[in-house]
Amino acid sequence: MFDINILKKIPTSVMNDEVENFYQKNKITPPSSLFDVLTDTYYFAKNCQGQFVYANQLLNERFELSSPKDVLGKTDYDFFRVDVADTIRADDLEVMTKDIIIKNKPEVLQNDVGQLHWLFTSKSPLKNARGKIVGVEGFSRDANRSLNSIEPYSAFKECIQYLHRHYMDNVSVEYLAQISCMSLSSFERKFKKYFGCTPKQYIKRFRIQESCRMLIAGYNIQRAAIDCGFCDQSYFTREFRLMMGVTPKSYQATRCN
Repeated sequence: MFDINILKKIPTSVMNDEVENFYQKNKITPPSSLFDVLTDTYYFAKNCQGQFVYANQLLNERFELSSPKDVLGKTDYDFFRVDVADTIRADDLEVMTKDIIIKNKPEVLQNDVGQLHWLFTSKSPLKNARGKIVGVEGFSRDANRSLNSIEPYSAFKECIQYLHRHYMDNVSVEYLAQISCMSLSSFERKFKKYFGCTPKQYIKRFRIQESCRMLIAGYNIQRAAIDCGFCDQSYFTREFRLMMGVTPKSYQATRCN
C-alpha cells in the first residue's frame, strides 16, 4: 500500500543518504547501463518526494549536467517552469497513488524562444523488494530525435503551432481541421486519439498553463484571465479551480512565496 504521508513537500536539491543509496536501501536492481546508450529516449527514476535517484546520460545532457551524480536529489522544479513541473508532478502522484501505468502520453513543451519540443512519456510505479511503491520510473521518447515516432502526429504540427500562437483568441475548431487538411469529424476523432482530449479541452488546458506562468510573473488575476482568452475573471477562476484544484489567488500567493 502506498503511504500518502510521504508526499509532504521537502526542499528541492537536497542530497542525502536515502537519495544516493536509493537502490541499495530498497533492494532494487539499479538501471542497466544500456540506458546510457539511448539516443532518443530519456530514462529517469524518482523517489516518492519527487527527487531524482537516476537519470540516463541523455537526460543529464538535456539538463546540462556535467556529472551523473549532479541530478541526484533535484526535482523537476529545478529544471522546468513551475507550471510545467506541476503537471509532471501531478502525473507522478497519480501513478504512485493509483498504482497505474501511463503509456505514451504526448507532451508538447515550449522552450524560452518559442520552439516546440515533442515528448511521448510512459511512467510506472517503482517498487521495492517487498512490493511497496517507493517512487516512479519512466522514459520520454524525444520526437525531435526520432522522426519515426512523431509520424502519426505530424499532421497536427501546424495545428499545434497555431494554437500556441493564438490560444488567447477565439480559436475555431473548424479552422484547425482545415489547416490540418481533415474533415471536422475526422480531425476531432484523431486529435482525441493522439492527444487524449478534445481540441477545445487542449486549448483550455494550454490557456490555464499560460495563466499560471503569468500569475507567477506577478500579473494580476484579471489581466491573466483576459490575456489568456477567458471572457471574464469569474469564468477564469471557475475553470482554473476545476483544473488546478485551487483558486488563481491561492495559486499565485503560494507560488510567489
